[in-house]
Amino acid sequence: MKTIFLGIAWATLTLAAVASQPASAQVATWQGRYIWEEDVGRYGGPDKRDSVVAFITYTLHIGPSAGATGCSLEGQGFQTNKRIRCTVTPQGRSAIVKFYGYGPDNMFDSGYRRGQPLFTLTRGPRGIVTTLQGLKASSRTTPRSGPLFHRLR
Repeated sequence: MKTIFLGIAWATLTLAAVASQPASAQVATWQGRYIWEEDVGRYGGPDKRDSVVAFITYTLHIGPSAGATGCSLEGQGFQTNKRIRCTVTPQGRSAIVKFYGYGPDNMFDSGYRRGQPLFTLTRGPRGIVTTLQGLKASSRTTPRSGPLFHRLR
């Protein structure tokens, strides 16, 4: 019982410390490069043995090197060439990635509105959990929430 109480107290203090930081300091804790490789299925060939597995690789950059908004998202792969300028809004243990505009060489207009949440990243005990919002998965089998993006070292 004492261990549970200490764990709850530690978690409460940690959340309070993060919430009391200025937004810029909270965004700084998310700086880095994140990647998500979405398996969008098998294509081509007369049967499964002759087909190839197709992927879309999403790369999220957060920080000063990501351009004027401090956030960029690229999606490249099977029939995809997305270049998005985004913003990051910290909220407790989470970071909400929002659409700001399209980057150079973006191929398709997805109809996003400025300020629309694309997805939320949340730090949990087992890593980062991504919850998709405006950004839609390309495959019906891709979960809408789970360990999609992971941070590169």
